[in-house]
Amino acid sequence: MPVAWCGLSAGKKGAWRPHWERLLGVLSEQVPSAWTVLVLADRRWYAQWLYKSIPKQKWPPLLRIKEPGFFRVANGALYQPCKAWLNTARPFWSGQLTAFKSPAAHLACTLLAGVSPDPSEPWLLLSDFPPDIAEMAGYGRRAWREAGFKAVKRGGWAWHQTPMPDPQRASRLWLVMAVARLWVLSLGG
Repeated sequence: MPVAWCGLSAGKKGAWRPHWERLLGVLSEQVPSAWTVLVLADRRWYAQWLYKSIPKQKWPPLLRIKEPGFFRVANGALYQPCKAWLNTARPFWSGQLTAFKSPAAHLACTLLAGVSPDPSEPWLLLSDFPPDIAEMAGYGRRAWREAGFKAVKRGGWAWHQTPMPDPQRASRLWLVMAVARLWVLSLGG
């Protein structure tokens, strides 16, 4: 169910960062501090600033990155592609390491690497969870969100048929659809 969004004009260039950071801040003010919020993002949304912004809200990131990724084990000197750690005998690997070769992009994190349903594209997930607590199954929850987004976009709510160029009007319509979806889910349908 959508809980936060930002409407922008189609075709208008601009940075996404201020919008993401504002939404994270607004959400963190509304979510009870006792809740654990796992922030998931697919490959196209990975950015180091996003990875570092999420823990500021006291939430753990679980962000997928594109392959190939080069990593070095903590205190190691040699960067290796993730595929060096995955094979049929070891389809899953997790550990603390430094991600990315470029000194400007270095990131101390936990890598969760696993063979995905498409073996040519392994799942490479970055998190700040310790390796013994982190689990790939958390990222699988993203599929639930995709199904919900499909319901809004092309399913029963037919967002894709809404030719609305004004982002403020579109945001208000998203609010109506979110409330309607909450009501439908409360009925069990």
